[in-house]
Amino acid sequence: MNISVIVGHPYKHSFNAAIAAAAAEALNERGHHVLFHDLYREQFNPVLSDTELVSDVPEDTLTALHQQEIREADGIVIIHPNWWGQPPAIMKG
Repeated sequence: MNISVIVGHPYKHSFNAAIAAAAAEALNERGHHVLFHDLYREQFNPVLSDTELVSDVPEDTLTALHQQEIREADGIVIIHPNWWGQPPAIMKG
């Protein structure tokens, strides 16, 4: 199965990062194909442009890649901190 693991925490040694790494490792060990994304390390831009809003077509290649992988994934694991009851802005983007 194709599993997309996405982590959104600014500190690469955080508990969230450790959870994401453990999840990806466990899935790999069980024979799944893991697509791992650390949004901060990839410098993902969460800002939605006006052009993208009306066209529904991403302007940057990283967003297009994420969209394609999520469409093709059999499972998605999303890991992020809970800040004031919500995920961080990078995860919302």
